Formats: sequence, structure tokens, C-alpha cells
Amino acid sequence: MDNINDILEKNKAKGEPFKVPEGYFENFEARLNARIDELEAQKTETQGGVKMEPAKEEPKKGGIWLTVKPLLYVAACIVALYAATYIIVQPKINQSLVQEAMLAEQDSINKMAREYEDFYQYFVEDLDDDDSMIDYLTSNN
Repeated sequence: MDNINDILEKNKAKGEPFKVPEGYFENFEARLNARIDELEAQKTETQGGVKMEPAKEEPKKGGIWLTVKPLLYVAACIVALYAATYIIVQPKINQSLVQEAMLAEQDSINKMAREYEDFYQYFVEDLDDDDSMIDYLTSNN
């Protein structure tokens, strides 16, 4: 590798790649101040002794769509979350309701069986104790 001094010597031999125009910095300050004054004049105008600023440009209106679009996105997200929750939770709710209904049905069947058994026992005991019912039914009245 070449030494840094060698590289600099080679570049000096080629000449300066960039040059400043002659007399550029002689009146640079005056040109800069003139340009600043020009921009200030464009920025603010004096009218009747009152400093007036130019009217600000109104932002471009994108119509109602730019206002409604974010709200629609939020509504769509809420609907999607509700639908996902409904799809996931609803089968579990239905399953638990079916199980509750089956348990209630089984309880009512058991209750009816107990009542029937009690009635049957009462009726059979009454027939065994009293033969008058059999006599009454067999009589030809």
C-alpha cells in the first residue's frame, strides 16, 4: 500500500478537481444579505403600517373519505374480534347448555319415576288392605 504522503503527491500532480469561480467571495456577503432581504420581503409585506404575513396555504382536503377511513378500520377490527370471540366461545356455551338441559331432563325423569313409584306403592297397598274395591268392580250393578 502507498503511504498517505504518496497519495497526496499523486493527487497534487493531477491538479485541483474543484475550483471556485474568480471573485466569488469578494461580493458574497452583499449578495447573501440581498437574498435574505428579498426572502423577508416575500415572507412579510407591509401594508398601512401593519405587518401582514402572507395567507397560509390551506391543507389539501381529501374529502370525507380521509376522515371516515380510520373509523371504518376501527369498526372492522371490532367486528372481527367479536366474530372471532363468538366463533370460539359459542360452541362451548352451546355445549354447556346442552349438558345443563340433559341434566335437567334426567332430574325430571328421576323425579317422575319416584312419584310414580310412590303412587304405585300407595295404590298397591290400598288394594291389598281393602278387598271392597274388587267386590265393587265385580258386582253387576
